[in-house]
Amino acid sequence: MASTSDRAMTIQLGLTSDQLAERRLRLHAGDAAAIMAGDYRKVYRRIKGIDPEDDLSDEFRVQLGSYTEPFNLAWTMRKTGRQVEYFSANELLSDIWCDLTGRPDLFHATELVVSSQYSWMACNLDGMTTTPQGHRAVIDAKHVGRSTEAEILRYTPAGVWQATCAGTDWWGLSMIVGNKWEEPIFQEVDEIYQATLIARSRECWGYIERNEEPPELASVLPPKPQARLRTVVIEGGDVDPDTGIWTPPHDDRHQPWPNWGSDFARSLATVIRTEAAHTANNIARAAIKELLPEDVGEVRRGDTVVKRDKAGAIRFTLPKGDE
Repeated sequence: MASTSDRAMTIQLGLTSDQLAERRLRLHAGDAAAIMAGDYRKVYRRIKGIDPEDDLSDEFRVQLGSYTEPFNLAWTMRKTGRQVEYFSANELLSDIWCDLTGRPDLFHATELVVSSQYSWMACNLDGMTTTPQGHRAVIDAKHVGRSTEAEILRYTPAGVWQATCAGTDWWGLSMIVGNKWEEPIFQEVDEIYQATLIARSRECWGYIERNEEPPELASVLPPKPQARLRTVVIEGGDVDPDTGIWTPPHDDRHQPWPNWGSDFARSLATVIRTEAAHTANNIARAAIKELLPEDVGEVRRGDTVVKRDKAGAIRFTLPKGDE
């Protein structure tokens, strides 16, 4: 059996002849930026074979991103702890994925995904995963020089396109920035931008079907990226067993606390300490509301009053200090 290094000498990256032929049957994610820029003509001339496909085999940045793709997504799965499914029709990249992860069950030997709703829309997926909040998302592996808002805007057309083809509401970027890995960036699909993208792609495809070279249109800018949420780790310190007060650490072994960290930690300690009582209180209130007969407007027991108001809602008046 040939080693991975031997196979690297014979298996080339980039689009195969079959994939190039497929790209002339439908619009692909790589066309999304041109379509939203109003450059239907560029897409039309590519599909009709008037202009050749861009030859990226000698583009260092593109090839670097291709070769690091399985490593990028494997590292993302390792660091986030969230499952990543990898899609590739390239045998070399599939070998690298399996060697890195030992998870051939998460590998798909095809990249092509055609939209079930819009037959003219297709894409080649890199991966599927979930956001930190548990939303299903497409994820694109990129090797870039910087990670800025401009990078997110640059990849927004293709990201929304891929999410549309895969039927998800989220898309993400797993980026190696220089020689550093960064936490993936996820964006929720903007419905208005997506609707415009679909409408424009349908219009562009109409020109192609009619063999009518399209005019230039105005550009539609992508929406401003949603804020990237931070993760803050508040660790160390001491908790008073009687009061539940959390005191921050006084050494350099832990990352600096934010200026709101101490108050937040103390309040969080109170929430933890009172959670069981809070849950029991809510259960008991619900039981009282169920038990109170409909013809009873008020129940008194000492200083505690349970009263039904004019709208039928049950209100509690508790002794001072027991609220």
